[in-house]
Amino acid sequence: MPKALAGILFALSAAALNGSIGIISKLLMASGLNPYEIAFYKTFLAFVFVSLLLIRTPFARQIQIVAPVSDNNIKIWMHIGLCALFGIFTLFFFETIAYGHGSAANVVVILMASATIAALVSGCLLLNEKIKISAVSGVAVAIAGISVISWSGQASLLLLIFASAAGAGYGLFSVLVKKFSLHGGIYLTRFLLLFGLIYLAIPYLATFRQNPFDFHWQTVAGLIALAILPTILGFYCTTKALGYLSAAQVQVTELAEPIFAMLMGWLILSELPDYAFFLGALLIITGIMLINNVLGLLETYFFKRTKISKR
Repeated sequence: MPKALAGILFALSAAALNGSIGIISKLLMASGLNPYEIAFYKTFLAFVFVSLLLIRTPFARQIQIVAPVSDNNIKIWMHIGLCALFGIFTLFFFETIAYGHGSAANVVVILMASATIAALVSGCLLLNEKIKISAVSGVAVAIAGISVISWSGQASLLLLIFASAAGAGYGLFSVLVKKFSLHGGIYLTRFLLLFGLIYLAIPYLATFRQNPFDFHWQTVAGLIALAILPTILGFYCTTKALGYLSAAQVQVTELAEPIFAMLMGWLILSELPDYAFFLGALLIITGIMLINNVLGLLETYFFKRTKISKR
């Protein structure tokens, strides 16, 4: 399979996994947790799960896999720490707060749109990536589609600010991973979670409550689901996608998140989508195809297969 197509599949997988964040976070808030506790607990659980999974892999080997082109450990840790500041702390902290100021759908619209724009602009500035007409048109069409599907009513000013900050951090994170030549995957995910946990501990401890909530099984199940689905698997797929695609391509492809969220609601909760869903989904898919040149990739792939079979 061509690398570009593999990258698209990883980015789409991340979008599908991230579709669960808003619903689970709002349910946890309703159970008594505040945004700082949710962000900290899900990161802590995710770090513990990944660490147990990798316990038999030597630490030096993990570092070597993450940054094979550098032997300066201090520089590697600084790069990972900076990526975690934007990709874990900024994203988790502001995103979770934003869910407390409006609907999850509105948060997703603003977050993903700002992430895509931030990745496009910072990719041009930090990676010298040329902004092509196809990229700009793909971004515009995809954002239009996500707005058609998700936008419901007006968002508050605080929701706009927090969701935009989260999205900008996520977009910059995807560019920095490529800038520092960090190899994505489970090892990088573990180190990002480690630094993110340290950062998120600051607001958590600053707002610490002696008896924050009752640890009933629904709350624990929700935190575990957040830790495994979007936090571990979602970040794994995103970092893997960045190894095959540009940061802007990954962010635009992940704009498919509302499509997966709506499909899950359709299949699991029997919530029948309206015409706006199908129109928005068509626009998002068109935008993804434009920026990733999907038709050209498929044509090249099948042409090579046909040429090989004739031989």
